[in-house]
Amino acid sequence: FFRISFSSRAGRPHSAKMALSLPFFMLLSVPLMCFAVRTERHTHSTASPHVVDIVLRTYGGDVDFLGFALRGVERFAGTLFRAIHILVPRASLPHLEFLVQPRSNGLIPRYLHPVDEFTRGYNQQMYDKLHSDEFTDAEFIYHLDSDLVFNRAMHWSDLFSDDLKPWLPFRRWENMGDAIKWKPRTDHMLNFTSPFAFMPRHGLIYPRVAYSLLRERVRKVHGVSLREYFLSRGELIASEFEALGLLMWSSRRELVTLEDLDKAPSPSYIDQAWSWGGLKGQRILYYECLLSTGSPGPIFGAKSNRTALLVRSGEAQARRCEGLLKRDLQNEFDR
Repeated sequence: FFRISFSSRAGRPHSAKMALSLPFFMLLSVPLMCFAVRTERHTHSTASPHVVDIVLRTYGGDVDFLGFALRGVERFAGTLFRAIHILVPRASLPHLEFLVQPRSNGLIPRYLHPVDEFTRGYNQQMYDKLHSDEFTDAEFIYHLDSDLVFNRAMHWSDLFSDDLKPWLPFRRWENMGDAIKWKPRTDHMLNFTSPFAFMPRHGLIYPRVAYSLLRERVRKVHGVSLREYFLSRGELIASEFEALGLLMWSSRRELVTLEDLDKAPSPSYIDQAWSWGGLKGQRILYYECLLSTGSPGPIFGAKSNRTALLVRSGEAQARRCEGLLKRDLQNEFDR
């Protein structure tokens, strides 16, 4: 005998007794076990367990790349992010306003935020990103660049660990090649040091408190605001993401989950181009193919322009995209 309890609409419990033979109960347990498995999988949905906004710093010259980056978010990560905040120099506003026209229901809202420049290009971008929390009230902020395109369906576990903390990826500095140049600059900014680099891949996410903590740290260490610190240095400042990562590792490690990429590299879901190199016809065709079919993403060889598609689903469409990429289509595209 066992008792089944359930509730009525009024909330009062009801119960019933049932007598079942052992074989019948075993048969009954099979669908129950299957249901439990499905329920567990359902908890790992593509929807984010937190409020996450994208902050993307760009300028008018990257408008072509930016269009594909935004389409990639819609195509592969529509349920993960609440909104996209695009930070642009005030002079670039006329070139980008069309991207935030009134949007259909169900699409991720986009907001354009003008920023006033006071220093040279790359330093200004870093400064603006380190104030991302002033453009959104989201719990967590995800950073995307104009020349980064999502290339597969994303899952919230790409952003958060099982304990619902954001991943903080790292590698040892000796494995980071030329990126070692960022270490002394980052150490100087925060007066912290670490054997680890915190910008080993794209797709970085931070709790919103990280940004104000970093600005407070700079004022405590150097006695000036972050703006004054940038102006006083005059050279390439510490990487914004190295600084945020070092800060979290040094002082607020309980807010993140460390991800050692030297031991277990995480799977990539981002395709990176180089915006200064221009958007060539072959890459345009690839992006159009990828974003229209949803085929899983590319793997670029370290010293080659050839691209192969990792085919996990939609094999016929994926083969079609792969065929496009194996041909020299620049002349065809120009025509």
